[in-house]
Amino acid sequence: MAFVIVVEVGCSAAQWCLYGFELSTDFSCGRSPCPMRVDCFLSHAWEKTVFLRIMFTASSVSILLNVVEAVCMLRAKLRRTDGGETLQSGSQVEESFLSRLLALWHSHAGFLGKTVLPVLQLVRIVLVGAAVQPVWSNNYFVCNTLQPGCSSPGYNAVFPFSVHRYWTLQVVFVLAPGLIYFSYLVHLLVTQKQSETGTVIKRQSLWAYLGFLSAVVLLELGFAVGQCLNYGVLLPSMFGLYTHQCDDIMKCYFSQPTEKSVFMLIMLVLALLSVLLTLVEMCMVLKTKKPWKKHEDNRENSIPCTEMMSNDKEEGDA
Repeated sequence: MAFVIVVEVGCSAAQWCLYGFELSTDFSCGRSPCPMRVDCFLSHAWEKTVFLRIMFTASSVSILLNVVEAVCMLRAKLRRTDGGETLQSGSQVEESFLSRLLALWHSHAGFLGKTVLPVLQLVRIVLVGAAVQPVWSNNYFVCNTLQPGCSSPGYNAVFPFSVHRYWTLQVVFVLAPGLIYFSYLVHLLVTQKQSETGTVIKRQSLWAYLGFLSAVVLLELGFAVGQCLNYGVLLPSMFGLYTHQCDDIMKCYFSQPTEKSVFMLIMLVLALLSVLLTLVEMCMVLKTKKPWKKHEDNRENSIPCTEMMSNDKEEGDA
């Protein structure tokens, strides 16, 4: 853990010293072997700036979480009286752990959450990796001007952030709440006490599942609105542009506009469909589970979580 913190700090400091936090579209260069200072233009400057900040933020969060984890481990070690026995008992993995994890997830997820929504995310991953990437990697962008340095600023003005990288970030951020939710379920099952009841575990995991669905809805809506505002719904074949690097208005043309427009529509429809199905899943869970009501069943409260999971499994087999 200390090694991870040192590496993260070193890489973040190196990134700040070498690249900073923002890249400019145009800059002056006077290094050898150029005899005089020349004006240079960088393509995808805003996109590269966004990724610089994302990587620095991820590194900072990693450092913070590792420091918090190290402090928690030290405090737990100082409080522990029988450290050897606790470590030995904690290292034992129950054979039914995976089945208990899946049973806890299935106890809350409805039909859409178990089948349709995972398949929808899988379809989007396949589309972004196998279909969108080859089409959008062909960024043939030409403008009717011979002035040096006009095409790159024009492309940056039309696409400040590449569309296929935008969709890649969308897939990553939409899948992140699901990973956090499953990690929380693992945490609940690992840290549960023998005296804890199945009702307590189920209520905590139910609220976590609702939070996971809410995060997915917000992320999907945010990325869908961002796509419409930044790129529009359809991609025109010609753009009329004016940048301060060029003297006059220029006309620029993009390759395969129809095919790219089709994929833009497909990804937008998938995002909106994901929002709709997730909202339906939330309504079904709220209607069936009613998490705002406190269940006071003495018999259920007296059953530990491990026994509850085994009973659920026996009922499912029957």
